[in-house]
Amino acid sequence: MKLKLLSAAASVALLAIPTLASADDSGWYVRGNVGYGVITDVDLAGDLVGDVEGEGNVAASLGLGYEFGNNWRLELDATQLWNDMGAISQAGNTSSDMRITTGMLNAIYDFSDFGDWQPYVGAGIGLARANLSAFAHSQPNGAVQVNSPTCPGWNTCGFSDVDNGIAWQLLAGLGYKISDNLIWDTQYRYLDVGKLDFDGFAQDLVNSSTPGVFGNISNINSTARGAGSHTLMTGLRYRFGAKPAPVMYSCWDGSSVLDTASCPAQPIVYTTCWDGTQVEEGTSCPARPVVQCWDGSTVSDAASCPTRPTITCWDGTIAYDQAACPVRVVSVCDAGSTEFSVYFPWDKSALTDQAKAVVANAASIANQCSVSGIVIEGHTDSSGTQSYNVGLSNRRANSVESELRSNGITTTNITKSAKGETALAVSTGDGVREPLNRRTEVTIRLIPGSN
Repeated sequence: MKLKLLSAAASVALLAIPTLASADDSGWYVRGNVGYGVITDVDLAGDLVGDVEGEGNVAASLGLGYEFGNNWRLELDATQLWNDMGAISQAGNTSSDMRITTGMLNAIYDFSDFGDWQPYVGAGIGLARANLSAFAHSQPNGAVQVNSPTCPGWNTCGFSDVDNGIAWQLLAGLGYKISDNLIWDTQYRYLDVGKLDFDGFAQDLVNSSTPGVFGNISNINSTARGAGSHTLMTGLRYRFGAKPAPVMYSCWDGSSVLDTASCPAQPIVYTTCWDGTQVEEGTSCPARPVVQCWDGSTVSDAASCPTRPTITCWDGTIAYDQAACPVRVVSVCDAGSTEFSVYFPWDKSALTDQAKAVVANAASIANQCSVSGIVIEGHTDSSGTQSYNVGLSNRRANSVESELRSNGITTTNITKSAKGETALAVSTGDGVREPLNRRTEVTIRLIPGSN
């Protein structure tokens, strides 16, 4: 009964194991082995005494196990060995034999560093069922029957009994991989059964001088210690299910490897920047410089600025604006008037050095004559609001007047007006920054013959 209970518990444990397994190389297997085994020396004590030495005989084993894929496996093992152990303590008229059947749960570790060869070690625990058959008879000594020393006090001792005991075993073996599923398995195991108790019978002579006349039968008991076995077996182990194909990874160059760490190193790709330097692909080039053009726009390269418009002066020279042209004087005072335009940067009312030079040149002419009056008109381009541009054009007119005063013009007959963007020199749409429209036009009326 104990053997059946242990076998059932081990089966339940084996069925639960797959839920714990995680490696790809895990799975169920069955094993069958046959070989040669010897039961160890057994000491008998009690009503039957002495020692017996086992002889070799056939051993057979079946196993059902589960591989976890991490070198460990758990196995339910059933093994049987029958041995004729011969005479008890070498006494005459004695005989003994024993059959040991075990049901064990083995934990086994496989060493995986030997290619197709697979050494392993293991240990197991379970139940052993021992069948003992032993007899001792008295021996005739002349007309008298002499009791056997192995059965003191009795004419006949007989045992044919079974006992169960907790057993343990140690295993060492070597497997050879015939295929992914089939392994040739050779193993040695040492089994220790421990103490066993057996019940038997004894019978004595009624009259020792009268052979064949016996007395009553009595129950006797004997204890067997040291029962175990040494067994060497070989066979096959079959694992269910084929080994899964390894997972392959694709590298940057199209090759396939078992892990990404085995991919070849990827070469570094460089990018040429705008300034001729080279940086690794994916990193940033240095920032390009910003250039401000003559019209206030910004570009990364001065060559990308828009072309600045030019004018042809009265003397055939080329200038960017009228103020840059040389002043043409036919007759200083007899000309009746002198007119000039002063140009301003965008959104500015202060005079540039060039504009101051224009005003100074006109003031120099006017100071040679009598001045009857001066008309000053301030203008803007169309890039601002109308109200703002009126104020800006007024400031520009004031700047020109102030510069005339600083150059010696004293007349009080000065008429100023702020035109804003209402009188564009170059017609444009609204919001256009046109340099020729950012100006102040000045007319100085000269009195002919006053020089």
